[in-house]
Amino acid sequence: MAQAHGRNTVIKIEDDGGTIRDLSADNNSVTMTWTKDNADTMTFGKDNMQRIAGTRDLTLTGAGIWNGTETTAIDAVLAGLMAGSKVTAACFQPGGSVGGCPNYIACVLLNSYEITAPVGGVVTVNWAFQLASGSVTAGSN
Repeated sequence: MAQAHGRNTVIKIEDDGGTIRDLSADNNSVTMTWTKDNADTMTFGKDNMQRIAGTRDLTLTGAGIWNGTETTAIDAVLAGLMAGSKVTAACFQPGGSVGGCPNYIACVLLNSYEITAPVGGVVTVNWAFQLASGSVTAGSN
């Protein structure tokens, strides 16, 4: 699949009880930042930077509309994870669940969960996960 529309994005998070919850309906933005800390091996007399492959990291951030009406909705899942210290699974499918689309899975820890309730506006959420252990598995549906 060459291109995809963001409206088809799927985000699934394992809740504090170990059940995978599809939180796609409550979110309107997800960003996956996958980085590598490459070590600089530059020495005197060299004209060009030299590096060796370093350690990888992942941050998964998102935003959406607060939903506290269901036990499977975003508030129940994220508040439950924030209250504990569970390493949880996250599955991000930027192209949706269509066959051939990318599928990223990682063991993560919830880093932040923010609820914003403006007067005269919609109650929204922002959240962030960080890589906890292992590596990111990149595959396809």
